[in-house]
Amino acid sequence: MITLLTDFGTADHFVGVLKGVIATISPNTPVVDITHEVPPYAIQQAAFLLDQSWREFPKGTIHVAIVDPGVGSERRPLLIEAEGHYFIGPDNGLFSLILATDKPKTRHLNQPKFWLPNPSTTFHGRDIFAPSAAHLSSGIKPAKLGQLIADPMRSPALTPTRLSRRSYVGTVLHTDRFGNLITNFPITQFDTLRNRPFTLMAGLNQVELYATTYANCPPGELCVIPGSSGFWEVSIASDSAARQTGLIPGSPLELTLS
Repeated sequence: MITLLTDFGTADHFVGVLKGVIATISPNTPVVDITHEVPPYAIQQAAFLLDQSWREFPKGTIHVAIVDPGVGSERRPLLIEAEGHYFIGPDNGLFSLILATDKPKTRHLNQPKFWLPNPSTTFHGRDIFAPSAAHLSSGIKPAKLGQLIADPMRSPALTPTRLSRRSYVGTVLHTDRFGNLITNFPITQFDTLRNRPFTLMAGLNQVELYATTYANCPPGELCVIPGSSGFWEVSIASDSAARQTGLIPGSPLELTLS
């Protein structure tokens, strides 16, 4: 099985072409779309969405993730093996959360015989990533696709930064279609928010309420909620926290524990 996650959208031909390349090389491989609506160039948001998705697929699944503003540059195409899954895409921080798993192995996809002929400088999804995934699915061993490397790019922006003993700076990883702000504060690391006073500055908004569910938020009030993502969310009952705060993915947050 191959999954696809991109910022290509569906108005153009790009996604269909990826599937055509895969079907030509490995016609019996099922392809699942995770999403193609990542905002253009939003690498950190794509990293979050990929991390939320891959564990729900069977081991052996090949995950092709493409948000690639540096396409055609010196950035490397990668193949990562982690926890029985495979990940293919650009070396630009998109796989930072995958690289945080137990003992991942990273390869530089540097064997052009497994690409399409004469690869372009603007569509590596078609010319490198999709054919590499298809060859891997058809039985080509990872070692034949590229050599091991030890220095894949990791994005520090995906983890909170500690400012003092009780103060942290974080960021908005994602805003879902309901307007919830998914932060990069892991619930396990900041579990004390359930029973300890805190202040979360979300733009100009001071959030100090904890709720167990969306429905438990007082009407019109911003709350911090333990999200299904494993990260704390800033939410408002039956309304959009993103619209109320004006925050978008990448916006800074500041958390202070009392």
